[in-house]
Amino acid sequence: MICPDAHPPSFGLLLRQVRDGLVRQLDTSMAEENLGIGFTHYLGLKVLAARAPCTANELAQALDQVPSAVTRLLDKLEALDCVRREPHAQDRRALQIVLTEPGRQLWARLKQRGDQTIDDAMRDLSADERAQLLSLMTRVRDSLVTP
Repeated sequence: MICPDAHPPSFGLLLRQVRDGLVRQLDTSMAEENLGIGFTHYLGLKVLAARAPCTANELAQALDQVPSAVTRLLDKLEALDCVRREPHAQDRRALQIVLTEPGRQLWARLKQRGDQTIDDAMRDLSADERAQLLSLMTRVRDSLVTP
């Protein structure tokens, strides 16, 4: 719960509260799939939908996660038949992660849930306000990129 305050919220705290609220809402929505997956699995499938096949190391870097966390993520997704580990085409020592057709289908459903969560979060904003918010957030993000 957000406490009313006479002072405007700090930018960092506000960002964290928005992120946490989105994660909570998306986790609640994803629970309806009855697969025992959460936001981390959502992010993993999102990255894999865009980058697969890739190595577990590449996935860990994209998710900013340690390899052991990605191993657990992949174990769960593999148990759900969403990914397959295959020998790497160019490196005999490595495995590559391949998104399966059931994985693509699950990602399509989860993406709809994610899009709906974002729409719900911004329901009180006009189209112009949404565009302005995205523009401002993009500028803030870009200012944090080191030259």
